[in-house]
Amino acid sequence: MITYKEAINAIIETVPSPIETEVSIEDAAGYVASREIISAVDVVNYKNSAMDGFAVKSDWFSNCSKTNPVTFSYTHTVFAGDSPGNIFQEQTPAKIMTGAPVPDGYDSVVKFEDTKYDDVSVTFFRPVKLNANVRFPGEDIQKGRKLFMAGHRFSKLDIGILAGIGLPKVHVFQKPTLRIATTGNEIVSPGKKLGFGQLYNSNLYTLMAFLRHLSRETNTSTQVSDSTQALEELFKGNEDVIITSGGVSAGERDFVVKTAEAHGWETVFHKIKIKPGKPVYFARRGRQLLFGLPGNPLSIAVTCAIFVIPALRKLIGREDYNIQTNPATLEPANVRKSGRYLIWPGKVEKNSEVPEVSFSHTKSSACLTALMNSDGLIFQPALKNPPDSALKVHFAYWDDILK
Repeated sequence: MITYKEAINAIIETVPSPIETEVSIEDAAGYVASREIISAVDVVNYKNSAMDGFAVKSDWFSNCSKTNPVTFSYTHTVFAGDSPGNIFQEQTPAKIMTGAPVPDGYDSVVKFEDTKYDDVSVTFFRPVKLNANVRFPGEDIQKGRKLFMAGHRFSKLDIGILAGIGLPKVHVFQKPTLRIATTGNEIVSPGKKLGFGQLYNSNLYTLMAFLRHLSRETNTSTQVSDSTQALEELFKGNEDVIITSGGVSAGERDFVVKTAEAHGWETVFHKIKIKPGKPVYFARRGRQLLFGLPGNPLSIAVTCAIFVIPALRKLIGREDYNIQTNPATLEPANVRKSGRYLIWPGKVEKNSEVPEVSFSHTKSSACLTALMNSDGLIFQPALKNPPDSALKVHFAYWDDILK
């Protein structure tokens, strides 16, 4: 058996380099940029009005006040999208709408609310500052500005910016195709009636929920029977990543490892000195990756979080592929005896510089309710006897693990 650190290092070393592709900007959120993005245009690229009002020249109003208002006639109205041309005339404002180009000769805009106007004339009641309510080319984004570095993971907040500089597509690292197969003759899909000795397939939905944002296409098999024939068909697949649940331990129907090796999969490791998740199996075939995870529902959630997610993050070019852990403490009463490195859901009891944490109450790897109300995962060293004082451990928040 290898250690947790040896296992994660072996996985990261095995993950192949990401592949570059292009995606439309509406699909770009969650992808990682493979090239830097530099704006080829000014945003916006023309002088325009920030208000609905009147385009004017500021030096017309040096003596203007409430007691000495100034009235001008006007003839032109400029709308967004117009090309007004040379309409400027001295002492003649132009009605203008938000976003419309400010015609040459005018240097400021006075909003409607600060005037009194009708269809032919407008009255002003105060001096006008130079460039008031005028937006200049490149005020938001200047041509040549580097907006995103290679390695940036696009968020939903970035999509409008990409559109604003005129990009219909972006170069990114490709997300993998994913195949999820839950083994076991006892598995039944939610919505169907349970027979004696059957249980609902929670593992499939846990895996999909954890991994869907890291893959571009997810093929799922709600059930693969405990037979070499069914597994043979699965392992012939050409998906980038195949994940199984169950069938990797020492039972008489645990055929995953033997069948995978018979179909060209090269074993990287099998069994890790951790709890839960001891029987985890990891293999490769060319660029393909295979994760054989345990069948217990909590084991699936934990091992997917600590092994599969980092692998997929690296595969799509993310630089933050490792699970971020933080120093934490366990009070002696909350420490658990374990002959293996313990990775278990827990909750933050006291949120300080070094938070105090405690384990979820359930101690069975079959009980998925250990995840309920948990804040993340506690990483505790193997211990035969509880300590006399607070134990230093590490803690990873779900928000960081699942992002």
